[in-house]
Amino acid sequence: MLKQLHAISTRNGRIRRPERLLTVMLAIVSVALVPALGLQIYTETEVRRIRQQVVEDDAVRLVHLVASEERRIVEGAEEALKTISASPAVRAIVPEACQLLLLNLVGQSPRYTAAAVIDRDGHPVCASGHLDPSTDASDRGLYRLALQTGGFVVGAYPIGHVTGPAAIHMARPFLNQAGMVAGVVDVALSISWLGQQLGGVALPPGATASIADRNGIILASAPDGAGLVGTPALAEGRFSRQGNESRAASLVVRDDPRHIVAYSAPGANPAAFLISVAVERDVTFAAMTQANQIGFALIILGDVLALAATAFLGARLIGRPVRRLLMTADRWRIGDLAARSGLRKDSSEFGRLAAGFDEMAAALGEREAALHRLTNNLEARVQEEVAAREAAQARAAHAERVQALGQLAGGIAHDFNNVLQAVEGAAALIERRMRSETDVRRLVRIVLDASERGASITRRLLAFGRRGDLHAEAQDVVALLTGMHEILAHTLGAAIEVGIKLGAGLPPVFADKGQVETVLVNLATNGRDAMPEGGRLTLSADTEFVPPSGLAHPFGLASGRYVRLSVTDTGVGMEPATLARLGEPFFTTKGVGVGTGLGLPMAKGFAEQSGGALRVESIPGKGTTVTLWLPAAAPIQSTATAASHDAAGATADETSQAPALTKVLLVDDERLVRETLTESLQDAGYDVLVAEGGTRALGLLAAAGVEVDILVTDLSMPGMDGLGLIRAAQEGHPGLPAVLLTGYAKDSTTLAMGGAITGSFSLLRKPIRIHELDDRIRALLARRKKVA
Repeated sequence: MLKQLHAISTRNGRIRRPERLLTVMLAIVSVALVPALGLQIYTETEVRRIRQQVVEDDAVRLVHLVASEERRIVEGAEEALKTISASPAVRAIVPEACQLLLLNLVGQSPRYTAAAVIDRDGHPVCASGHLDPSTDASDRGLYRLALQTGGFVVGAYPIGHVTGPAAIHMARPFLNQAGMVAGVVDVALSISWLGQQLGGVALPPGATASIADRNGIILASAPDGAGLVGTPALAEGRFSRQGNESRAASLVVRDDPRHIVAYSAPGANPAAFLISVAVERDVTFAAMTQANQIGFALIILGDVLALAATAFLGARLIGRPVRRLLMTADRWRIGDLAARSGLRKDSSEFGRLAAGFDEMAAALGEREAALHRLTNNLEARVQEEVAAREAAQARAAHAERVQALGQLAGGIAHDFNNVLQAVEGAAALIERRMRSETDVRRLVRIVLDASERGASITRRLLAFGRRGDLHAEAQDVVALLTGMHEILAHTLGAAIEVGIKLGAGLPPVFADKGQVETVLVNLATNGRDAMPEGGRLTLSADTEFVPPSGLAHPFGLASGRYVRLSVTDTGVGMEPATLARLGEPFFTTKGVGVGTGLGLPMAKGFAEQSGGALRVESIPGKGTTVTLWLPAAAPIQSTATAASHDAAGATADETSQAPALTKVLLVDDERLVRETLTESLQDAGYDVLVAEGGTRALGLLAAAGVEVDILVTDLSMPGMDGLGLIRAAQEGHPGLPAVLLTGYAKDSTTLAMGGAITGSFSLLRKPIRIHELDDRIRALLARRKKVA
């Protein structure tokens, strides 16, 4: 360090003056400022060039816009002349009918001031106004040009005495009934109407537009209006009449070179007019030029201030301390190591530098010791930090699980307590009113309704947990939404307008029809509740394809084709905080007793279990859209669906009569369930054999003289479960039909069963009605009989 400082401070044995350092600093600052100034100049030049190109492009665009409008006008005139030429009244030269045709044209089209049909000799046949038979048009240039070219021609601005409003004439020959040229049809386009059309074009400030004929006579001008109509175009722009394409260039307009002019030459389309747009440079570049001038002034002022500040502050803050340090270094060079710079040891850079020389060795030793201690303790500190973070994360996750569990348990307890209250109250009343058949029937209905309510809750919870029992099959989306539209249009109320939007080529959707309808009804009901003052509810469907490669779908959809169903309302919408909680079970924005809070979670669970997804979008004050993706139907029918159709295909004759002397082996570990199912099956005409577990059931099946037609067993039982019992029973009795009853099925069971009849095996969820179990037993027995 001393050698480096010595090299800096001495030259030929003498102390180097700090003024040289200030000069270097000023030079560095100056060099640093030069690129900024050059960049500003370059930026100004490029911006002006780009801006000019943009202005030229805008001018050409305006020319194209006006040219497009003029093209439409000319094409309209040409079509009108074609229509008149093809008219039987003109081809047969029927003056009365011809005049009526021309009057209708002029009366319905304000753009035309007159129309006439002139025969081959130049005499008018009919006209929209006064007809002068003595008129001779054979010497008119437009008339002769139309006969010579045999096509559509456009005239020029009328020079000289003009009676009536000024107009541009357009003509084309017409053929008689023999197919020979019989004369010319002529229409007069109003120049004032043409000016009105040009005046409707939005021009930037300082811009002018004009339309001239092929001779350079101005027909319309904006924003000057009619002031320049009939006057020749400026001589400086005459070169633009050559060529056949639109372009822009800098021209001298009215002795002022600060203009950019774009034009469409007569050779371009439409070929009959010269269209030009002139833009003033000063108006276009005024704001930018002023901003650049201010920017240049600020840069120059900043450069001057920067150099002055560098010189002043450098002399005081750098030159003086450096001189002291150089003198101290020179004394160290001659061996006076006790020398000190005398600089104040404060927080400034030079103060810290002066103190650093004195404390360098001690500080270096202390830092090395501290570093050694830090290295030894680093591993332990990292482990402690990681353990603390993991513990905090575990506590947070546990708190979330406890909160979700409490919310879920509270909602389930509330609904099931209501169900149990209804069942308990009705049962107590039945016990007291046994002699009143009417009361007993009414109370029994209450018990049945309450049990159905409990079953509905469990089904919705299973759908929310993706454990629902789905019967997927191909559904016609058009018929599905059309039916829902008819239902909702009559049930949501007169204040709700129900609409439907269907995309083209919609494939069938592969899903459980009942679940889809339930979801759509729930979403429509939510939409109605969000529109208390009325509004519009729209059901829509479209197709979406997720490619097998590329970016992942934002909602996790696998590759394939999907049907996207949407329910959109124009209601009050939802805030982001409310929208974020919609997936929580039992969360609802409705009043107490109005909603359960399971509708949207159930819909989401159903969509994901069906292989799709669900998304809710909402804007406060504008409405909500709920989108449901469901897979499109596969071309080959699924096994579960085919089996369901096969089982359902049993004829009415095979299942309509009660099986004679059919013996059912009923297995369930719950006494109440066994007793109620036994008596219900006996009432249905079955001979019931009862077992409380799998081991007892297998013993009965192996007993001599016992013949069982069908096995009905619970899934969850101590020891041997229902699946194991069915496998063991069918090993000893091949083809024995079986019905598996369950109140909860894990994923493996759901996948194994598929929720449908498959061969001699079927799944039913509790709670069940006896007629459901009866129908399933009859179907299985009929299928066994058919196979046999």
